[in-house]
Amino acid sequence: MKKFFVLWRNRILWMITSFSFRVLRKLNLFTRRKSYFTVDENRSDSEVTPYSKSLLRILSNERRLTRFRRGRAYREILEHLGYKEGKKYLQRIQTLASREDAVGLINLNKGNDLFGTPITFSYGNYGNVSPTTLRYISTALEIANNFEVLSRTSIVEIGCGYGGQAAVIRRTFGVKDYTCFDLPPVLKLIDRYLQGIDSDLTVKRGSFNQESKSWDLAISNYAFSELSRDLQLSYLEEILSNCKSGFMIMNSGVSNETGRSTGKLTIEEIRQFLPNLRLIEEIPLTGPDNYVIIWGEKK
Repeated sequence: MKKFFVLWRNRILWMITSFSFRVLRKLNLFTRRKSYFTVDENRSDSEVTPYSKSLLRILSNERRLTRFRRGRAYREILEHLGYKEGKKYLQRIQTLASREDAVGLINLNKGNDLFGTPITFSYGNYGNVSPTTLRYISTALEIANNFEVLSRTSIVEIGCGYGGQAAVIRRTFGVKDYTCFDLPPVLKLIDRYLQGIDSDLTVKRGSFNQESKSWDLAISNYAFSELSRDLQLSYLEEILSNCKSGFMIMNSGVSNETGRSTGKLTIEEIRQFLPNLRLIEEIPLTGPDNYVIIWGEKK
């Protein structure tokens, strides 16, 4: 009976919190009559949504900042997962870690939900947690399943959101050397978020103009695959080619059911810069064009 009650409570909560979000998104797409995928040589997919403008509004208003993970424009990009998606990531965590370790990891990383007022759901014995936080934990475990991640590992992330993945990796592996490449307002939000959750991680700001730098591991949760072709080439030439290994979740470059691959590099073009890359399945699969690329020395 308790399990039945929790299930329906989660469903009702998600219906209430997602209804206006879904309706307004469809209305916006209809009235604008334009794609949310970019072919602009200087912009990513996220930059043709209201996302960029919403960041400036969030950073200029303390009340919005404390609730930014519930904002409609922000959820469009990063906080759109529901209870069912969170459950799939939880199942993946349980596959990659023992039950005891899974409980420990989730409890450890609930700190991610202490700032931004995210929508959380009850996942039984694991308690209330944001589906996005479960995704970040799952991704961290996927990375560890393929590479040895130590406290001394240097990481570069392309497209860092609000710093949620970085915070999970810091807590889980003790990594301190963390560089982010993203828009200036995003980097400011990351600083505020990490302060808000009392993380001791200080994220370095990546720059194409910095002196030649190499990293142990490159990661990207969809962001690289949503860049324009020219920006992807810049990252491959100046950043990714200097990374010993990499783990990037992709949604363009192979198939094109969603239309995202238009104006992006193909996987064969990417392979010219990363000849040892391998394609593996995204688990759980969250889109018809999705997959993961990895390169470098495996465990």
